[in-house]
Amino acid sequence: MDFSQLAALAGGHAEARAIQTALKLGLFESVAHGRCDADALAASLKADRRAVGVLADALTALDLLAKTGKQYDLADIARRFLIKSSAEYLGDLILFDEALFETWAHLEQTIRTGAPARTPDMFQVKPDETERFIRAMDSLTRARGDATYVAERLDLSEFPIIADLGGGPGTYVAAMLRRWPHLRAAIFDLPATLEVARQIIAEREPDLAPRIDLIPLNYRKVELPGRCSAIFMSNIIHSEDEATNADLMRKCFRALNSGGIAVVKDHIMNEELTEPKAGAIFSLYLLLTTRGRDYSFSEVSGWLRGAGFIDIRLESLPSPPFTSSMVIARKP
Repeated sequence: MDFSQLAALAGGHAEARAIQTALKLGLFESVAHGRCDADALAASLKADRRAVGVLADALTALDLLAKTGKQYDLADIARRFLIKSSAEYLGDLILFDEALFETWAHLEQTIRTGAPARTPDMFQVKPDETERFIRAMDSLTRARGDATYVAERLDLSEFPIIADLGGGPGTYVAAMLRRWPHLRAAIFDLPATLEVARQIIAEREPDLAPRIDLIPLNYRKVELPGRCSAIFMSNIIHSEDEATNADLMRKCFRALNSGGIAVVKDHIMNEELTEPKAGAIFSLYLLLTTRGRDYSFSEVSGWLRGAGFIDIRLESLPSPPFTSSMVIARKP
C-alpha cells in the first residue's frame, strides 16, 4: 500500500456520502431523463445551482456521470445500478447504509465497551426501518446476482420443500422456485419482515406466491416447525453470537428429515478472520448493530458437526462479484 491508497481509504466517507446524497436527492433519476446542465439539474432537484454543480462534477470524477461541455449524462454503471427501473438497482442498499451512517460515529465507544451502538432488533420496531432493511437486502442480492447463482448450483431435485430461515424478502426462494418447478418453499422470519416480504413477492413474483408459505417465527425462542427436507440460511449466522449459532444448528438438525441438507451462506472467513476482506470490514458493521461477526469455516463446521451433521463441505462462490461462500451439510 502506498500513500495515495492509504489516503483514499481514510477519506472514503466522502465518496460514500456523495453517492448517498445524490440518490436521496433523485439526481441520477433526473439525469436519466436526458442530458442536462447544472441549471436544469438544480431546477429539477429544487436545490442550489452552484452546489449541484459541485456534486455533479464530483460524481463525474467518480465515473458515475459523464460530462461533455456543460452537459451531464449517466455513465453506464449508474444506469445499471442506480436507476430504480433497473432490475439490478442497488439504491435500496445504499440508502440503508445512508440511514445508518451516523451509527459509525459510535465505533470507538463500541470498540471500548463491546456493546452495539444500536439495539440489535433486526430493524423490527419501526415499519419504515423494517422496509428499508428488507428492501436493502433484496437490492443487494438482485444487483449482485447471488440468488440466481445459488439456485443454479444447489441440487434441489430430490427435495419437495425448502425452508428459508430468516429468508427476508424471499429473493433466494423465488430464484430456487423458478429453477426447480416441483419445489415449494417456506420463509421463516419475524412478523414485521414477513409483511414486507409479502409486498415484494406480490410486486415482483406474483406467480410464485402460491408456492411460498410465510411463517412467523423467532428461531431464538422456538423450535423450527418440521419436518422439512432442506433448510437454507443466508446472512443469518453473522448476526448472532457463537452460542446462539450452535443452538440454531441443533434446531435445524431436529427439523430436518433424514437425508436432508442444511445450507449456510455467508462470509465464511479464513482461520485468521482476515479474508475475504469484505467480511473482515463487514464485521465492524456487525459489531455496531448486532451480537455477531463473520465466522470461519472451522467455527461453522464445528457447530454443524456438534449438532450431528455429516458430509460438511465448503463451496466458495466466485469472487468477484461474490464475497461469500456456502457451507453444506447433511443429516444422516
